[in-house]
Amino acid sequence: MLRLSRLLDRWGDRVMIAWGRSPHGFQLTLARSVLASSTFLVLLLNPTSVLLHDPSLVGTTPSSCAGIASAGAFCLAPDDLGELVRWLLVAMCIPTLLGVMPAVSAPLHAYAAFSLASNTVGIEGGDYLETTVSVVLAVVCCTDRRWNGWRPRDTALRQRRNIPAHVLLLALKLQLAYVYLEAATVKQAHPIWADGSALWYWVQQPNFGARSEVREFLEWVLSHGTILHAATWGVIVTEYVLAVSVLAARRRTPRLLTLGASATLHLVFSMVLGLVTFEISMLGSMLVLMWRSGDAMPWKVFRLARSGSHERGDGSSRRGPLVQSTEKWSG
Repeated sequence: MLRLSRLLDRWGDRVMIAWGRSPHGFQLTLARSVLASSTFLVLLLNPTSVLLHDPSLVGTTPSSCAGIASAGAFCLAPDDLGELVRWLLVAMCIPTLLGVMPAVSAPLHAYAAFSLASNTVGIEGGDYLETTVSVVLAVVCCTDRRWNGWRPRDTALRQRRNIPAHVLLLALKLQLAYVYLEAATVKQAHPIWADGSALWYWVQQPNFGARSEVREFLEWVLSHGTILHAATWGVIVTEYVLAVSVLAARRRTPRLLTLGASATLHLVFSMVLGLVTFEISMLGSMLVLMWRSGDAMPWKVFRLARSGSHERGDGSSRRGPLVQSTEKWSG
């Protein structure tokens, strides 16, 4: 029993060292703000005549109110109040955009994202992923007691209440890796992707093809077979690499390189195909996982802002990690 007790203590120490620190900080607030901007822009720029337009239905009615979708805001309100509901959902995104009271603002944004994904006609496809991410972050932020999310973490001490948040973030990492892996495998199995000609057809696709400003140029570039095959397979290879690196990248430099590769890939998609809010959703999701609260600030202005308000409890970091972690199990 004594040996078992020591083994459990060692495992407990390792869990506290790995997952005991608070995940909350400037980086998570920025990621949540980026995610909220996607929901905010879609709701702000699209009236209900667009969001609730379904050719198979008469008038502007929610596209789905079955099952859990019935809890969405557009299903709970009468049809003639659709515009009022839209503006209320826009307002629910603002606290997350501003980074105030994360424990309160995160559930508000999660509900707005859920209502948008469940009750409206999908516009770009990123709304379902954003709903998953925002719901997970709503639970993660339950332990964030700050009123201003842009300030450093409340404490640098390791506490047990932070462990569930890290477990949820790990699940989110698995979800995002699966998104990239599925995208790559589905493309590779399709004939026009396998033969390297898919981008030529996508550029000319009338609904999600290249924008008129760049279509002629892209058609000329992709008319060269070598470039076309390299670009088409480059997308597949990049998605495979991202699926692996999302899980494998642990140090700061590989994580930020993964973030940069993902942002570049989706930036190209947004410029070529016009999938702007989808790019924002993916960028926010990758920021949540790849840029951690312990990473140094990359911009001087944020480093100066951070130096103005130090985290409390840093003095304990001078002691050994095992002693430090066991002393903080009471949190």
